[in-house]
Amino acid sequence: MTTTIIRTFIIYILLVIAMRMTGKRQIGELEISELVSTILISEIASAPISNHEVPLSFAIVPVLLIISLEIIISFLATRSNIMKKIFLGSPSVLIKRGEVQPRELSKARMSLEELLCQIRESGFTTMEDIYYAIMESDGTLSIIPKASARNPTTADLSLSVKESGIAHAVIIDGTIKKEALEGSGKSYAWLENEIKKSNLSLKEIFLLSVDDANHVYIIKRKDGK
Repeated sequence: MTTTIIRTFIIYILLVIAMRMTGKRQIGELEISELVSTILISEIASAPISNHEVPLSFAIVPVLLIISLEIIISFLATRSNIMKKIFLGSPSVLIKRGEVQPRELSKARMSLEELLCQIRESGFTTMEDIYYAIMESDGTLSIIPKASARNPTTADLSLSVKESGIAHAVIIDGTIKKEALEGSGKSYAWLENEIKKSNLSLKEIFLLSVDDANHVYIIKRKDGK
């Protein structure tokens, strides 16, 4: 039992490091080569955990080799269009300037019904609203609607809107987050003033955030602890 625990821990740490090296992606966003690597790694890594007669090196060496190949292929794909097309594929334009491309649909092995389904999932009720539909190399569908189907932007309405950027969570559950405070460009003196203005103590604040437009948002702890 102890051997199994130790082997599982070692393989787990190895896989976490290995997947971190390949970059942050969700399963549905993996390129073909990345998906193949993930499947191979999962199969190889499970062998020494379930079978103690299999040496750990039989998993560690192949996993490191596969990750190295994945990194090399990713690097070469950024330098060579041929390598990119072979290992990563290329986007397919399924709808071009409002017209469906049957040949591209066939190459992508996608039926018209599947295309309509994905268009509906993107929030559009009819194909007439779509100007471009592009099947990306990772299998996701990018939808570009016609101008008449797009929501108007502030630029379209000739409105001047100040950029709010992101909300920096400078206090979470009564704890000041130094990195978030520095990222917001605010000082401790500013934060102390905001806490004082809220008539709350630090421990009473569940969340205090500030965005780049200086909008402060505060949530009080409900339990009062």
